Amino acid sequence: MKIAVGSKNQTKVGAVEEVWKDADIIAISVPSGVASQPFSDEETMQGAMNRAKRAVEETKADIGFGLEGGVMKTKHGLFLCNWGALATSTGKMFVAGGARVKLPDDFLDPLEAGKELSEVMEEFVKRKDIRSHEGAIGIFTDHYVDRTALFVHVVKLLIGQYKYNEKQA
Repeated sequence: MKIAVGSKNQTKVGAVEEVWKDADIIAISVPSGVASQPFSDEETMQGAMNRAKRAVEETKADIGFGLEGGVMKTKHGLFLCNWGALATSTGKMFVAGGARVKLPDDFLDPLEAGKELSEVMEEFVKRKDIRSHEGAIGIFTDHYVDRTALFVHVVKLLIGQYKYNEKQA
């Protein structure tokens, strides 16, 4: 089975590789079709769906994954959110969301001013490329959960839905 991941980010590709070990996995950079910093569940979900669909279209894979991180403003503060989508070459789409953690209140202004969470995180921890390593989730859970683990959970939810659906057919 040929599987495409709509990103070359190693945390996203690694999550799919960790869960679906017996597949030929292709990483391809595709646009999300949403803002570079998604600011809601809907926008983050749409970005994941767009990436999954484009990954299948551009690689002719059997299955494409789109994994997208974003933020969501609530009355309780700003939260990290993440969504994933699995698209098939036959046009089916499966969607799942992951865990959420609260972000510091002082992240809201720079994010609303147009900065990406990755930029805010780099300034916060004084290191580059957090998004390709532990991610914000790793920092704010004291490394109990990293970005790959977060996406592994979402990928498992997606594959589970896909396999359940295949059994029903």
